[in-house]
Amino acid sequence: MNAIPIPGTQRSITPAGGVVWGVLVLLTVMSAIVRPGLFIDQVIGGLVYGLVLVLIALGLSIVLGLLGIVNFAHGALFMLGAYFTFQLMEVWGVSFWVTLIVAPIGVGLVGVAIERGVLRHLYDKNPLNGLLATFGIALMLGEATRAIWGGTPRSVVAPQVLSMGFDLGVTTVSRIRLFTVAVAVIVIAAVYLLIERTDFGLSVRAGVLDREMAEFLGVNMNVRFISMFVLGAAIAGLGGVLRGAAVGMDVGMANQFIILAFVVVVVGGIGSLFGSVVAGLLIGGASYLTPLYLSTLAEVTTLEFINIPGIGGLVPYLVMIVVLLARPRGLFGQEGFLE
Repeated sequence: MNAIPIPGTQRSITPAGGVVWGVLVLLTVMSAIVRPGLFIDQVIGGLVYGLVLVLIALGLSIVLGLLGIVNFAHGALFMLGAYFTFQLMEVWGVSFWVTLIVAPIGVGLVGVAIERGVLRHLYDKNPLNGLLATFGIALMLGEATRAIWGGTPRSVVAPQVLSMGFDLGVTTVSRIRLFTVAVAVIVIAAVYLLIERTDFGLSVRAGVLDREMAEFLGVNMNVRFISMFVLGAAIAGLGGVLRGAAVGMDVGMANQFIILAFVVVVVGGIGSLFGSVVAGLLIGGASYLTPLYLSTLAEVTTLEFINIPGIGGLVPYLVMIVVLLARPRGLFGQEGFLE
């Protein structure tokens, strides 16, 4: 059978693809009818989780796209944002609203130290050098965090206005989740406008394509590159603040989230900020909804083996495998990037 063209694009929906989409729609409707409260909880949980991944992946994608360095220390910067939140709120008594600004700035300053002290010596070098260097930095930051704040999980008390629930009728959602969604959307929109709609962003994109020509025209690429690196670090720190305020923090969160952030960047396509946003939301939603779909299907069909324990943790990697098999460059990867 011939593929069905999608108007305005060069892609098509094959019959097999149509079946997959039909099954997903059916499972979504079934889950919403059988367990409406849990369905909404999982949708919002997946949205929040996905947006936190996007906040980490944005900085990772910026550094990789601009500097060509695989920054394995980016997860540690995310972790520092959470622990700075603990230090400011629980130890020093600073309000959450002040912490929301101060902690990302502090992480950004750590990013300056990393860029000036280590990474600037690795530009235009073998990417493996940057990977090994940032891996070492991640280990040092992890051990420093353990030495300062201990290895046990920590938590903070969110403001009362964010601790209360928001009644949606069939369920109640914590306001900190909705606040995380709002902040993440604002940050993503701001980064897009900075990169795509300002002269600064235009000069940065020009430097990525041809650094020598941009510098010949008088653009100070060193200043722009360090500014974007600090921005990426601060965004990761902000993600840490939001995650830490919602569920707490532990040293292991650095390794857990950096791996997932790399999955997001690969699925979205290396070099594509828009791809990172789409991939983060896709992986977040799939991680939360897949267990619900399977448990609902098991309940309806009485086939308990369908309900696979722990499947949510495997979903990001399954999504990555499927996407790379279909599109080796990722969903929105740029041809020739980093090749």
